[in-house]
Amino acid sequence: MILPNNIKTLAVSAATLLVLLLMILWMAGTFGHKIEPGINEPVGQYSGPTLTVVPERIPLFEEVTGSVQSRQTTDVAAQIQARIKSIHVKSGDMIEPGQLLITLDDLSLQARSAQAGENLNAINARLLSAESHFHRIKSLHAKESATLANLEAARADYESLKAQLSAAQQALNETRHVAAYSRIKATFSARVIDRYAEPGDIALPGRRILSVFDPDSLRIEAHVRESVAVALAVGQALEARIDALDRTMPVTIEEIVPAADPGARSVLIKTHTKQQPGLMPGMFARLRIPQGEEQVLLIPRHYLHQAGQLDIVWVVQDGQIVRRFVRLGRNFPDGRVKVIAGLNAGEKLILSETDLSAD
Repeated sequence: MILPNNIKTLAVSAATLLVLLLMILWMAGTFGHKIEPGINEPVGQYSGPTLTVVPERIPLFEEVTGSVQSRQTTDVAAQIQARIKSIHVKSGDMIEPGQLLITLDDLSLQARSAQAGENLNAINARLLSAESHFHRIKSLHAKESATLANLEAARADYESLKAQLSAAQQALNETRHVAAYSRIKATFSARVIDRYAEPGDIALPGRRILSVFDPDSLRIEAHVRESVAVALAVGQALEARIDALDRTMPVTIEEIVPAADPGARSVLIKTHTKQQPGLMPGMFARLRIPQGEEQVLLIPRHYLHQAGQLDIVWVVQDGQIVRRFVRLGRNFPDGRVKVIAGLNAGEKLILSETDLSAD
């Protein structure tokens, strides 16, 4: 005897199985319209404008990193110990030869100079008296009214004071020369890099107060692989790229250090460049060294399209338009880009507008 509850369970299970069967048949396309077997009409071949990819030979360069340096960079320091009274320039200022840069406190130097001057005057007065006494004793000795010993003593005193006067004059010159150290002036045309002291600080001999460089002496220095450096020569023209200024400039090899770094196997190359606006010591630079030629495929940038992070082009293949992924190299100033992989010479490209209309 089948209980009512069992009958209900069997009915639910049968209904569930029926629903699943119908879903499977629907997903299999049993209830949909079937496509009759046959051959589709071929799509018309593309006959619009195309760009044929042609291989080109371009110069091959090796880029080496370097930095901008100044041939003439000077630290300005005091030659005496004194308090800094004033600094007349700041970072970035242009200075000319003879321009006053720093003034030091010179009160003690003036006192020493005045003391040396007074000492000179005193010795000069004593010398005049000794000279008069010597000539008088000499006259008396000629008349046999003074002894030879008196004459020799007068002469010795006179000669001694002449020597003291010369020494005092040298001492006065020295104090005046040292006093000139209290006014530090520029010796060549330059630009101030930075100042390392302020008024009120004590300047010590040899301790820098300012750093300056000559803008006309800027050059680019780079370490070049020794296998590349051996082919370079002084006077050879190269190109340099300054990324910060977005500028490429001509440079000339000025110096090749005749010794290789045994650790890096590289040679230091120093190049000269004309003064450029915005160029400063320490800037990052790239030297482009010619290394023959290479054959490349170049296409205009506007033939490229983006698919997410990927670059694609549309290629006409057997009369049909197909999408092709490509790997790119560096950009060129004429608006073209180097294709590293994904295209072959002789293939034909179309523009995006033609793409969309053909689709």
